[in-house]
Amino acid sequence: MTSGYDQLEMVADFFNTHDRRTRYEGDPGIEHLTEPSRLVEWLLQHQLIAKSDDAASAEELQLACVLRDELRKTIVNNEHDGVGEQVKLEQLTKSFQFGLMFHENGERLVPLHENAAKGLAQLLIIVYELRRTKIWHRIRVCTAKDCQWVFVDRSRPGTGRWCSMKACGNRAKNKTFRHKHHKSETTI
Repeated sequence: MTSGYDQLEMVADFFNTHDRRTRYEGDPGIEHLTEPSRLVEWLLQHQLIAKSDDAASAEELQLACVLRDELRKTIVNNEHDGVGEQVKLEQLTKSFQFGLMFHENGERLVPLHENAAKGLAQLLIIVYELRRTKIWHRIRVCTAKDCQWVFVDRSRPGTGRWCSMKACGNRAKNKTFRHKHHKSETTI
């Protein structure tokens, strides 16, 4: 089983299948889940399904995109997407069925689906466990409006604001410095 941080990285990658980094004014970003086969590829890459012949329907693709967008709203510092309606997310999760599997080391939730729906249900189980074990706050959205990249904050306090201090953090700090410097010049 992978560590909580590895699972957070996988969930961040799921959020980033809609790359919201802007390249020009009004850029909608890049949607990577453009067809059902792309969803299957992503689920296989992250070992959420086992076989490449597990298919995805157009409905499952749409469900994946809506689930991604609604789950993204639950990220602690996400100031870009507004507050998530828990009701909508709860309705989405009701379309999945889970079972409880008992074994000698304890029990675990398992998805009761086939194909891509099984992978999406497995992803929901991972999100549930990350939230239950109080590590979910480590998944963050870059506060730079032109970035919005989802990243895992590995800093000691867990309060990171930017996906990269070298890029987004540096730009934000320089902008604040220029703004303060400009204000002090105009008041003299």
